Amino acid sequence: MTARTTDQTTAVRASVEIAATPEHAFTVFTADIDRWWIRTYHLLPGDLKEVGVDPHAGGRLWEENAAGEVCTWGRVLTWDPPRTFAFAWLIGPDWTVPAEDAPGSRVTVTFTPTDTGTRVDLVHDRLDAHGAGWEGVRQGVGGDGGWPTLLRRVAEAA
Repeated sequence: MTARTTDQTTAVRASVEIAATPEHAFTVFTADIDRWWIRTYHLLPGDLKEVGVDPHAGGRLWEENAAGEVCTWGRVLTWDPPRTFAFAWLIGPDWTVPAEDAPGSRVTVTFTPTDTGTRVDLVHDRLDAHGAGWEGVRQGVGGDGGWPTLLRRVAEAA
């Protein structure tokens, strides 16, 4: 797995090899997100009950807490199983529940067949769309505990 971030870029890249078909890897990444998402990564108060993806363009990436409150933290931009899944990441530098009209960066995940399974490539770009403090978003998603860690968890879940 590789991840790259530099002060000169508005993108984070990470990849992982998964010993599964692209169809299975896509399903694990999207439909099974609640299996691999880190339980302490949530925006609403209290405990995270569930995190999910609405499986269509225009759908939500959302979380629900134990009290039944739900928030949307992403919007599906591309739904093309088993090749591509892209979404707007609406969580800004304050790491709180985003407003309905929050600007979003973009996360594009591609699933490419290999001789041993699937290569999953993730690009989180346009991070500067979050405005002042966007570098903190880049550091969070590109650093330890960010996309590199989450992709390892996807591979383990697959």
